[in-house]
Amino acid sequence: MSNQTPTKASVQAEFEALVENDSFWSRFVGSQFVSMLALFITQIIYRCYQYADAALAEGFISTATRRSSILAAAETNGYVGSKPSPSTGPVEITASSPDAPGSIPQYTTFISDDQYPYMTMSECKFTEDGKATVEVAQLEIQEVTYTVTAAKPFLEVVISKELTAVCHKMEVFVKIDGTNTLWQPSTMFRLANNNSEIYVEFYKPSEQLGVRFGDGQIGKIPPEGSTITLRIWCTNGDITLVAGQTLTPVDDAAELANYISVKTMAPITNGTDAETTEITRNRAQYYLAYDNQVVWGGDYTYFLIRNIPGMTWVTAWGEREQEKLDGALNVKNINNIFISGWHPQKTQEELEAMVMDAFSTVPNKLNKVFTYTPVNPLPFRVELTGVISPSLTTATVLSELRAALEERFGRDSTSFDPRSVGEYILIKKKDLWAYIESLGYFHDFSLEFADWHESNGLFDFVYLDVENSIFDIDYEGADA
Repeated sequence: MSNQTPTKASVQAEFEALVENDSFWSRFVGSQFVSMLALFITQIIYRCYQYADAALAEGFISTATRRSSILAAAETNGYVGSKPSPSTGPVEITASSPDAPGSIPQYTTFISDDQYPYMTMSECKFTEDGKATVEVAQLEIQEVTYTVTAAKPFLEVVISKELTAVCHKMEVFVKIDGTNTLWQPSTMFRLANNNSEIYVEFYKPSEQLGVRFGDGQIGKIPPEGSTITLRIWCTNGDITLVAGQTLTPVDDAAELANYISVKTMAPITNGTDAETTEITRNRAQYYLAYDNQVVWGGDYTYFLIRNIPGMTWVTAWGEREQEKLDGALNVKNINNIFISGWHPQKTQEELEAMVMDAFSTVPNKLNKVFTYTPVNPLPFRVELTGVISPSLTTATVLSELRAALEERFGRDSTSFDPRSVGEYILIKKKDLWAYIESLGYFHDFSLEFADWHESNGLFDFVYLDVENSIFDIDYEGADA
């Protein structure tokens, strides 16, 4: 509440000052009637102040509590959150008929027993034994078509909430005079002219994704009579299909069910959901200064966190830091940007490929060279000795303690970058002391650290090996 909120006394004084010169109302000055009327008015004003303060808080992204308010502020900053990404994995396709085709095309569609769609990500050819292996992703393609009835600046096309919820990526085609052209995404119409075939994405507070075209000066206007087609790659995100499951050809590929059989060779997994509201709040605040430019060290890490969902931390450094690590100058480090990071569901080789693929889309790299440095795992162990209340169960405390420490300090913890903005927060010994104390299990405890290393803050990965840590928990007064 504001310090300027009127009190009953101030309301009554102001009311009496207004009516004391009135021939009729002046007789009530100082009466219980005026006192109760002032109390009633004070309560009304108090409620109005409450609603006004709450509404004011919703106007700022840092204090807003409603998701729609946060999304509105994010849209003002031109921010679009990370979309869901599909689960992927290998399948084996077996020719069950001599009439089976010699190969299976890219983007052939299948469906699982749980009715989730999948598609092949490349063409595959059958070997002599009638088998083929190919990577599939939990994806399907849907299209939305819009006919331009009038050419107008900043034309917007918005898709439904249902499609927005499952949209992994979107491609925009504009058909003009019978020619269908793929238009390119842009950030804030940067470096665009009147002939630039570009668009920007936006995300509305109504939970709808859309595209906006230019005004004829910064970006071309789709002309009247043209047809806009949004090709939407849809996924359900974090969905797992275990090994040995059957996939059935559907849609245009439905007839293949008579000639082939498809089974998963390994789990189809590692998908991610769309970012949460709190992540949107944090990233949108930074995005105003960043706006998809990759210039400074923090920009590289933020760029990767946005473009590779699921990373728990990432670092970036340049020639100066690398030469400190090397202990010598090296001309090969000039204009070199070094990257390291961790993804719980990817190997370092897979993550390196994803990093390089993400940077391949960065324009105007200023002759920079990107080098991925694999992490240097440095797990440490703790030996905890503590006493708990007799009202607690040692087995329960031990189980909950292990789970809590794994979530907070383990290898796959999200606490290394809790705001998902490209930070790398290192573990400190005092953090473990404070965290264990905050759990409230122990009347007293001690910690010993084994295999502890100080991280260089770049690619050294110091984390708690909970599985091999030792926990000696006893009841208070057990030795008495």
